[in-house]
Amino acid sequence: MRVLAALLLTALLLAACQPGTPAATPTPTPTPAELAAAIGRATQQATSLRFAVTVAGEPVFTDSTRLFALTAMDGAVQRADGALATLRVQSAAGVVEVRTVSASGRQYITNPLTRAWQCLAPGQSFDPAALFAQGGGLEGLLQDGLESVELLPEEQLAGRPQVHLRGTVEGARIAAVSGGLIGAGPVTAEIWADRETLRATRLVLVDAPAGAEPTTWTMTFSGYDEPVEIRAPVEC
Repeated sequence: MRVLAALLLTALLLAACQPGTPAATPTPTPTPAELAAAIGRATQQATSLRFAVTVAGEPVFTDSTRLFALTAMDGAVQRADGALATLRVQSAAGVVEVRTVSASGRQYITNPLTRAWQCLAPGQSFDPAALFAQGGGLEGLLQDGLESVELLPEEQLAGRPQVHLRGTVEGARIAAVSGGLIGAGPVTAEIWADRETLRATRLVLVDAPAGAEPTTWTMTFSGYDEPVEIRAPVEC
């Protein structure tokens, strides 16, 4: 018995001297701000995407004469070729569709009355391509322009789990990427992104200027990496 006890004690001592398996280092949980930045990067890395936008609340005018108020817009982006979109605007004559194309740094737009294509000087009209400018745009704001970011409960969109965040954006920051259409006041942003790819699927912006009704922009994104043909409709 004494021999057996000595053998057991020796075995225990030897086991104690063997180097153990190091404990796995836990993966740090990203903060909500880090998640927002990751969504911005993942979305911006896509070669193309399609977007649809609805505008509700306080009217947003696309022209200096305040004759045309934007109600909806849909289009596509092909990096780095440009973007195309169809804008639906409310005028005294009713709802009018205006088409626009941005290619090779130039913007083209259809006349809302004649529907003929014309060339625009830089900054002459709202350009949807600015919303997705490489290195900036809405995706850039997600990376470094979202403040007070909080993580909301996960949701399902189109049968896929979504990361859901909420934060705020300075009006001046978002005005710079939207041609001044968004950012009349502080902007609250809610973002949904596919949990697997972290690419944005929905973005809701509430622009709340003092003394006016808020304007709500609801944007949905789809068709990632599907080819889009962008070409200049006329020669300038």
